[in-house]
Amino acid sequence: MLTRQSGAPWRSLTLVFVACCGSVSPAQEGLRQLHVGEVMPEFTLADPNGAVFRYEHGQTRVLGLVILQAGQTHLDRLLTDMEDLVQKLRSQGAAFDCVGVMSGPGASDYLRSRDAEAREAFRLLADPSFTVWGKLGVVAAPTAVVAGADHKVQWIKAGYGYDFVAGFHAQLVKALGLGGNADATVRVETLENTSSRARRDRHIQLARTLARKGRWELAIQELEKLRQADPNAVDVALELGEVLCRAGKNEAAVKLATEVTPESGRDKARSLLIRAWAGRQMGELDAAETLLVQALPLDPESARILYELGRVYEAKGDTSKALASYRGALAEVFGEADQVGTSQR
Repeated sequence: MLTRQSGAPWRSLTLVFVACCGSVSPAQEGLRQLHVGEVMPEFTLADPNGAVFRYEHGQTRVLGLVILQAGQTHLDRLLTDMEDLVQKLRSQGAAFDCVGVMSGPGASDYLRSRDAEAREAFRLLADPSFTVWGKLGVVAAPTAVVAGADHKVQWIKAGYGYDFVAGFHAQLVKALGLGGNADATVRVETLENTSSRARRDRHIQLARTLARKGRWELAIQELEKLRQADPNAVDVALELGEVLCRAGKNEAAVKLATEVTPESGRDKARSLLIRAWAGRQMGELDAAETLLVQALPLDPESARILYELGRVYEAKGDTSKALASYRGALAEVFGEADQVGTSQR
C-alpha cells in the first residue's frame, strides 16, 4: 500500500522505471536482483520534507518508481519529461503514483537544491544509502521498471536514449489498461523524437561549437532558425541570449531575455543571468548585481551565475566579494574552471 506518513492513501499505480547510461539487451534487463515476472520488493523512502512514501503488497495498485543519481547527463530533461508525462496521463483521468528515487550520498543535497521548484506530479525521494538500488540490483543509473497491480514486474528498461520516455509512456498506458498498442506507441513517439527534439538538439550543439570558435554570427543564425521554427522554445531563446552576450550584442540579449517566459526556476535564473551579463558589459553594475542576487537562489549550484557575480564585484572594486564568488564558481565546476573563465566575455 502506498501512503504518506500521515496515512492518507496515495493514488493507484505500480510502475518502476529507471533510466540507465548505455544500452542493455532485453535478456539482461538491466537489473541483477529483479526480472520481468518477479514481484517488486516493498520499500519505504522519504522526500526532502520528511513525507514518507511506502510501497507495500497489501494493496493491489500500480506504482511508479525511478532510480537516478545526481550529476547524470540529461537528468534535468528526464525529470521534466517524466513530470509532463505524469501530468498528461492524470489529465486524461488516469489514477496512479509515480516517484523518482535519487540514490547515493549526494541525494538529499540535490533534492534540497531543487525544493524551491519542486513539482507534485513526479515526486523525488532520497535514497542516500542505495537501499532500493541494492534490492533491485541496479547496474547503473538510471534504470526503469513497470510493475502491475499484482506487484509483478511487467517491463524493465535500462539506458537513457531518445526512445526512453516514449517506451515508458507506452508501457504505462498498457499497465493502466488505457488501450492502444504499446509497440506502435513507441514507434510513433520515437519518430517524433527523432524528427523534432533530436534535430533541434543537433542545431543547438552546432551553434555552441560555432560560438566556441568565436563565429558569433553563424551561431546566432543557427539559433534564430530554430526560433523561427518554434518561437515558444524557451531553451533555444536562452541559448541565443547567451550567444548574443558573448557577441557583445547586449541590447538584443536584454530584450530577448526580458521577453522570454521561463518554464522553471532554472529557466528564470538563466534569463536573469543573461540580463545581468549584458548589463555588466554595458556598465550597469548595480542593476546586474541585483539581477544575479535574484537568480542565485533559483539555481544555487550555477557556476555561471557565481562567476558573473564575481565579475560584477571585481568591476565595482569589491575584491573580497569577487574572490568569494569566484571560489564558489570553482567549487561547482572545479574541473572546468578554465573553460568557465574563458567562455565569458
